[in-house]
Amino acid sequence: MKRIAVFVLCLLLALSLAGCGAKTAEGEPAAGAAGAADSPGEPDDPDDSAAAVREDVCELYLAVLEDLWDVDSGLNNEISQIGIDLSGLSHLTEEEKDSVMSEFASRHDLPYIAGTWEELCEQGYIDKEHLFWEDGLFFSIKTNEDAEWNLPAVPEGAPAPELTSFDAQKWRSGLGAYFFGQCTARKNADGKWSYSVGQEAVS
Repeated sequence: MKRIAVFVLCLLLALSLAGCGAKTAEGEPAAGAAGAADSPGEPDDPDDSAAAVREDVCELYLAVLEDLWDVDSGLNNEISQIGIDLSGLSHLTEEEKDSVMSEFASRHDLPYIAGTWEELCEQGYIDKEHLFWEDGLFFSIKTNEDAEWNLPAVPEGAPAPELTSFDAQKWRSGLGAYFFGQCTARKNADGKWSYSVGQEAVS
């Protein structure tokens, strides 16, 4: 009988000590203990919350750059570098802009300089006085914030189509440039983007 009583007392003491070990000095649950209040869905690392690169949107602007590359191909002759300005493109995140620029340059096996036309002039790449880039070609795409939409009829309850508008150009000199103006892009049912050029111009 005494053995049973001693066993029960030991068991109660062990349980009591285990319960104390799962609390902090203030009596709150210790970090990592069962029952600790963790915020659901909260990332452990701030980097985990970074938005993923949207491949479909990147492919849209890569297609625009490739189309610019192909038109008036004489502007591409004897270049050893390219400049790219996507700073005015609000449709892309900074990570997506970097991805597009890097992939485009890689496809043509050329180094690239990210920056505006003015910045490339200040850095000595473009001859601002004579309006000429001797061994380079400058590309830019920027969102057209003033675009006017002629939206197609959308059935009641259906989501509005995902659209964007932009202008794009490639530039070699004051007398050597090609422009895509008032471009309109739309995301299709298959998840891919297509675009049309409203105006084309050469200088």
